[in-house]
Amino acid sequence: MAQRGRKSATGLTASGFVAAVTSEKRLQPPATLGDADRAVWAEVVNDQPASAFTVTHGPLLEMYCRHVTQSRLIADDLLNFDRAWLADDDGLKRYDTLLRMADREDKAAGQIATRLRITRQSVDQQTIARAINNNATARKPWEMPIDDTAEA
Repeated sequence: MAQRGRKSATGLTASGFVAAVTSEKRLQPPATLGDADRAVWAEVVNDQPASAFTVTHGPLLEMYCRHVTQSRLIADDLLNFDRAWLADDDGLKRYDTLLRMADREDKAAGQIATRLRITRQSVDQQTIARAINNNATARKPWEMPIDDTAEA
């Protein structure tokens, strides 16, 4: 006869249920990514729980890694930009182009990171503060004074 009620931890282990849950594998990077992109992939995937990313997240995560890598390359070019080149029109145009490229890559990476829910943006501080203030001053119906003068 089967045991009634919840199974014990040993019973679950014996059935293989716990082993299946704890042996989750992390999403692996596609072969099309370069070494720098794979490093970004590993940073992101290892920062989240193993179950955070599924195969459906792969393409977005791939795009995110590429944008971050490109953004880092452009940032490196901006750091190595000689200020003396700004005196020349060509240098100024190159600097402006690098800034626009950096802005474009940063925005794209930020948008994808938000879609992947790896940013802290999903928690809006103003919304939290408003909710705390409203809850602190809001009175529950049974705490409100009874108004005898109000007509029904």
